[in-house]
Amino acid sequence: MPARLKTIYNLFFGILIAVLMFFAELYLSGLLKNVRFSPTLNYVVGSAGGLLVIAYFVHGAYRVVLGSVRDKAMRRMVINVVTLLAVLLTAEFTGLIFMSLHYLFRLSIGYFVGFVIAYFVLSMLINEALIYTYIKGVGGFGVHGGRRALIRLVSDSKYNGYTISMLYHDLVILMYPEDYEDGVIEVINAHEGYHARFKHTVILNAVLFISVPFLIYYGVRGYSMLWTALPLLAVLILTLARSFELLADKAVYDRLGPGALGYFRVILRSLYGIDDPRRAPIRSRITHPGRRDLVLSSGDVLGAYAPWEFPLLTSLFVGFILVGTSVLRPVGIYIGPALLVYMGVVIGSFLLTVLLGIVYRPIIRWFSHGMSNESVLNLSMLDSSVFTVCSAMVFIFYLIYHSWLYSNITAVALSFLFSLLVTWFVLRDVGRALLIAVLITLIFIALNYLYYMVIPIIHIPYFR
Repeated sequence: MPARLKTIYNLFFGILIAVLMFFAELYLSGLLKNVRFSPTLNYVVGSAGGLLVIAYFVHGAYRVVLGSVRDKAMRRMVINVVTLLAVLLTAEFTGLIFMSLHYLFRLSIGYFVGFVIAYFVLSMLINEALIYTYIKGVGGFGVHGGRRALIRLVSDSKYNGYTISMLYHDLVILMYPEDYEDGVIEVINAHEGYHARFKHTVILNAVLFISVPFLIYYGVRGYSMLWTALPLLAVLILTLARSFELLADKAVYDRLGPGALGYFRVILRSLYGIDDPRRAPIRSRITHPGRRDLVLSSGDVLGAYAPWEFPLLTSLFVGFILVGTSVLRPVGIYIGPALLVYMGVVIGSFLLTVLLGIVYRPIIRWFSHGMSNESVLNLSMLDSSVFTVCSAMVFIFYLIYHSWLYSNITAVALSFLFSLLVTWFVLRDVGRALLIAVLITLIFIALNYLYYMVIPIIHIPYFR
């Protein structure tokens, strides 16, 4: 079966399973509608079933991923470690959600923050103790400096690498054929070593474990539209994961230079039978940007992002600020209109950010000598995202100043400062960054002035 057709098949099969589980839950809820269980019992029964399902699918997925590994004992050990970690994280996360819904919302914000942070740290320590104790008793890998466990898996023909970061120890898994190329192993080592050094999986877990309980804490207290932060949180975690992959690729480029791209193509051919990362299966491109070749050939991290990433994240943030922070009671009356407003704000903010980025693009191209077309486009989108976010923050500033004039001045000042900082971080040239920030800020002020001039003209004939 072709790779693309197999990916479509797997996606359809996953959607079908989700739909069937949804209807099964509806059927069971109909059967048990007259039976009352305590929340704790519901949580225990539901979590047990969910953990079994997760363990089954994770175990099955990694049996396929590691199917080419020759040593069955090592393969079984790695699969067990990954499955155990998935089950532990799911149990701990759902437990924290349950406690936030039923008990923790009664605490003051200080005690709540302290409990969530302590719970996260304790959970990570428990996971680390269980996993590291397990792998310590298995031979076939080395421990470097007492902190990094390196597991080597000899496969039939595939190269790959995985990293599981914990608070202190790191688990790095290298998969390669018996007749391997040293350069390819160097690429995997540098990439996975960067993930391990900066604890990327711990950071992603921390974002998830800390943000969701906060949403529940304030949602139970009357902020019924805080669910609008869930799409923002999902895209934020996705963007962070993709950024971590690009930074790890940059570490590979810094070590091996432009030759890293050739070794990376060897990895792609062994996994998917392709040379271009843009043709990788969708399961890979969700967390790995399609233009990784730009990073590995020239060190261009910014150009490797998709043009839609920054506008999408910005639009979801604006929707959360304008709609999610409001208190709506009774919920049944206002939830429908609020949902329509949220969708309109997200779509409008996305289009506004893209159009503003198109306007900024010629100016950034003029002053950014030597940058690729992809980097110029993404820097334009990033600067336009800064102005869109600060414009939405005007409503927050109004709660502080109680004056639209001061609120707009603050938004423009922050837009200028952040755009200057972002542009300097990319160009590393204060003079050019200052010129770009001044010009795009003036354009933004002019567009806002035009907006405030046009609105009364439209208002007179249609709304008088």
